[in-house]
Amino acid sequence: MEKIKFSKIILILILMFSYFGCATDSEEVIKRPSRSPVKHIYLESEEIFAYFEVTNISEYKKLIPSIFSMPEKPLCRVAVRDFYKMESGPPYIKSMIDILVKYKKSPNEKEISVWYCLEMPVTTEDALWGRFLYGDPKVLRKVTFERYENRYIGTSYGRDGKLPMLKLILEVRKVELTPDEKSFLDFVTPIQAVTIKDDKLFWWAGIKYKIYELEKIAPRNFKVKFGDCSIEYPNDSKNYLYRLGVSKFIVGYWSKFSGRSEGMLIRE
Repeated sequence: MEKIKFSKIILILILMFSYFGCATDSEEVIKRPSRSPVKHIYLESEEIFAYFEVTNISEYKKLIPSIFSMPEKPLCRVAVRDFYKMESGPPYIKSMIDILVKYKKSPNEKEISVWYCLEMPVTTEDALWGRFLYGDPKVLRKVTFERYENRYIGTSYGRDGKLPMLKLILEVRKVELTPDEKSFLDFVTPIQAVTIKDDKLFWWAGIKYKIYELEKIAPRNFKVKFGDCSIEYPNDSKNYLYRLGVSKFIVGYWSKFSGRSEGMLIRE
């Protein structure tokens, strides 16, 4: 009788550890939102995007899923986005940490560069649906977006809502972009992002036009400011920025979009 009880306890423990092993890297179980999905239709938003070099190449390789391969130049993209005006769905803020990877859609096609998202904290339960529908690595967190005259600060906090896990600061500068900065932006901004759900890839559009020409092309819809970015994060082995050794800043910008949008999912 005691052996049977002991066997049951062992079985329960195995199931528990298996269950937690299916959660995120932080061993966090994400519950499905309590209400049905709400279609998010965006009317106005602001964002900070920044690109960085990384120093820990071995860790970078470990974070790449097996269906992708290592790019020629490892890069990390960090963003904080504030969707504060909505037609449908509650306003929310999110942060993102992406790495550049290579992907070949079929054996006969050439490898292409894509962004793969490691982490995407969001501030509302409704926004979590992206995790269950498209494989976005979303978790519910406190994220803030601060605005000053020539300074923008995006902060993403840990589970306790007190310790910043990511603080992105952009100082607006008045000088023009250099040719190298323009060339870099021309390369990275059109690149699509991908998420994975049940072995299926979902594709998210990049920026079709040159980011530094958006105000001229669509002045009613876009405002863009370029600047120098600094980033802060704790020395924590579970923090992706720390694991990657995110270091040298390359280029960054703040932008504001006004207009109706239903997201950038590409149906393929």
